[in-house]
Amino acid sequence: MTETSGPEQRLTQVPGTENADQPRRMRRAPMHGVLVAIDAPELSSEPWVVDAIDLNSNGMGLVLPPELLEGTRVLLSFKLTDHDFSRLPATVLYQMGVSGGVRFDDWPLEDRVKLLEWLAGYYESI
Repeated sequence: MTETSGPEQRLTQVPGTENADQPRRMRRAPMHGVLVAIDAPELSSEPWVVDAIDLNSNGMGLVLPPELLEGTRVLLSFKLTDHDFSRLPATVLYQMGVSGGVRFDDWPLEDRVKLLEWLAGYYESI
């Protein structure tokens, strides 16, 4: 048994159910028209520019090129309204067809605060 809330249908576990021991899925902000430059110096001298799918405080869903396998360390650059993020370290977590997910690695607190402020504004607007 689950409860849903929000337009993204965030899944919340209900204690005492068969899913109660599974981790709660993070709420994700859908991204439309946001391009992300993915730099993987070990694989290519030129970055890939891909579409973002969604975003949360832990990482992003992206259209990923097949060269970026699970575990690949990358640097992400993108812009959210007035905030520019440049060469943020991340790791490819998974790839499913043409989409996949990356988890942010440790990155500067100043950039993390900018992202959290943007996410808070987004969540307040829905």
